Amino acid sequence: MTKLFSHRFGTGSPRVLFLHGLSSAGPVWWRIAEALAAAGYPSTAPDLRGHGESPRTDEYSFAGYAADVASSHPGPWDLVVGHSLGGAVAVRAAELNPDFTAAYLLIDPAIDLDSVTLQNLRSDLVAEVEHPPSVAQLVADHAAWNREDAVHKRAAVLATSPAVMSGTFDDNPDWNVGQELSKIKTPVHILGADIDPLYTNADFEHHSRPDSTLTFEIVPGAGHSIHRDDPSTVIDRALALLEVGSP
Repeated sequence: MTKLFSHRFGTGSPRVLFLHGLSSAGPVWWRIAEALAAAGYPSTAPDLRGHGESPRTDEYSFAGYAADVASSHPGPWDLVVGHSLGGAVAVRAAELNPDFTAAYLLIDPAIDLDSVTLQNLRSDLVAEVEHPPSVAQLVADHAAWNREDAVHKRAAVLATSPAVMSGTFDDNPDWNVGQELSKIKTPVHILGADIDPLYTNADFEHHSRPDSTLTFEIVPGAGHSIHRDDPSTVIDRALALLEVGSP
């Protein structure tokens, strides 16, 4: 297991755990985490293995990512928020410990990905890390982003490597944690992207069961990075899960 470097938001014992996606890092949660801290919910946001200030390793399986999180941040948490890869890691952490958290908020999670999607994502992410976009380019490409979002995203891309991107795909050739998602007994609310989503309504219908705790909504106008494109919706849903246990 890898000891993770973590970023704290707010004072007091953290109640929320944030898990970022590939080529990202803990500080990208700044706007969501600061809003929750202001509402009385301190949080922590680790850099996953191979990202940010956490060590790189020779292995990037879901099992490895999840074991790091479960060891470094065992909880129990009031809420775990996971984006993309972080959503898959959250699901695997739930498999390791059913009492890991009282609720999950998954943001366009990478749950079940077919071979074509995997190849396209691999190519895009390796290229992004090999040729990091400038802050100006990120701002121009993402009109809804705060400039600080672009600053943190560029810093995260610079802090990882193409080997981490490739290793994550090599070590997870069957990118499928849908069965584990369906077994979670605590509330799970999923926010789906409106533009080029990784998680779709068809995925939700496939994973939902008669006694399921899953709920799902598509965020209008949002792309994959919903926490950057529409932070107010993410904050609202997170507070709802924290305060009443449902979005």
